[in-house]
Amino acid sequence: MTLPHVNAKVQRLTKINTSDSFVAMISVIRILLVASVLILALPTAQAAQVTLTAVADTALWEREPNHNLGSSDLLIAGRTGSDGNARGRLLFKFELAGNLPVNAVIESASLYLRVVRAPSSMDNPAQLSQFTIRRILQAWGEGNKSYADPQTPMTSTVGATAGEATWSHRFFGDPTKRWITPGGDLNDGDFAEAPSGEISIGLGGARDYNIALDGVGMTDLRDWLVYPEANFGWVLKTELELVNGTARIFASREHETLAYRPQLTITYSLLEQTAFAIIRNGANVEVSFDAKAGTVYAPQFRPALTAGGWASLPLLGPLTTDGRLSFTNSVTAATERYYRVIIP
Repeated sequence: MTLPHVNAKVQRLTKINTSDSFVAMISVIRILLVASVLILALPTAQAAQVTLTAVADTALWEREPNHNLGSSDLLIAGRTGSDGNARGRLLFKFELAGNLPVNAVIESASLYLRVVRAPSSMDNPAQLSQFTIRRILQAWGEGNKSYADPQTPMTSTVGATAGEATWSHRFFGDPTKRWITPGGDLNDGDFAEAPSGEISIGLGGARDYNIALDGVGMTDLRDWLVYPEANFGWVLKTELELVNGTARIFASREHETLAYRPQLTITYSLLEQTAFAIIRNGANVEVSFDAKAGTVYAPQFRPALTAGGWASLPLLGPLTTDGRLSFTNSVTAATERYYRVIIP
């Protein structure tokens, strides 16, 4: 499911548990709840950048569906032209929580990957292998297995032990923790159907690749900062899995060259704090917040944190002087609701 991309600064994402007598709240900067008063953040001009290295990665390898590659320095994605024409899918995860300030608003991001091996020729030499990253929707175990022979890494892989990700399992050895389909379901089951980013990778030679994240990919990052329990990372796969020779070998987080390891670079702005209050009044919720003079605010809501379109409420402001603005929304028959206020 593709979520809408809003070309605006996200100020706040707020969850209302409408079944509770007391209002709870979650925000993009992890606000703290004190009585019924919460914290709203407004963007400032200050910006910073951080580069994160993957904290977990492995490859799911169809040729050996019960093998694990969690400590391998080389990971495969795509379909080979040998080795039984098997497919590989690469899983990796970055930890945002604790590495970005709690008052960060993510403005842009790019993903760096290093291809260390690629075929020198194929049946169609002009063909590129088109890769996408997709959000992983279920937990998986990185594992600590590798290969026995560095000259033939993908034909000398090692069997998994309990709790490790394989082509067949999210956590090997537990029959209740298999992938929905071997290698992972791509229809919002194990992996999101909507790509979070894409890149074309050509033939021959080792080289660097960068994926600029936009739209769905930026939504992934913003959600993971708010809701780290839902951060299971991304899967990298070729969109040409039925075509032999589309596989590429990537450097993993264990690669001996530190600069080749998967990296996520995030540019973010910092936020200043201001009072933000929510009052439950019967079937309605009233939200008020401090507002800057001359600024128009656009409150929006949706029924789930990461799914569904944002519904717009009437625009607020601009005020002639700094003051407070508020909006009211009916929550009749709703079990929970998420709000955000953006500057359009």
